[in-house]
Amino acid sequence: MIRLVTNQDLDAWMELAREVEPLFGEMVANEDFISGIKDCISNQSAFCVVNTDNEIEGIIAINKALNEIAWLAVGEKHRGKGYGYQLLEKAIGSVDKSKPIYVQTFSPGVKAGEAARKIYLKFGFKDDKDGGKNPAGIDTVIMKRENKIFK
Repeated sequence: MIRLVTNQDLDAWMELAREVEPLFGEMVANEDFISGIKDCISNQSAFCVVNTDNEIEGIIAINKALNEIAWLAVGEKHRGKGYGYQLLEKAIGSVDKSKPIYVQTFSPGVKAGEAARKIYLKFGFKDDKDGGKNPAGIDTVIMKRENKIFK
């Protein structure tokens, strides 16, 4: 089930962030990250997928002002179950469909980022420009998904 992330989920988000820090860089001890996720919660711009025990298995956060996917992670033991797909589908449905959507993700050739790239490509995202290295020192790219409203 997909639902909004609440303040009660902060510890679970931090646990997930700790798990993926090798890929994204330091987050748990980063005050800007903590402040950002608290803002996402208060702005209702973060969604999670939970199991039948209401335990979080993945989270996605969007930045509505920039029309971008700001953060997406699925716990390692929960990958391969379609949770990233479900979260991305929810996020895309929650942004401005008249504007392009952006996401910074792993560059082609980064083995650890193959699953992330695959899901973004499946949703129509295309590499747009170099994203530089992320805080973990991994090469990234900015991907863009053109949205078209048909009348």
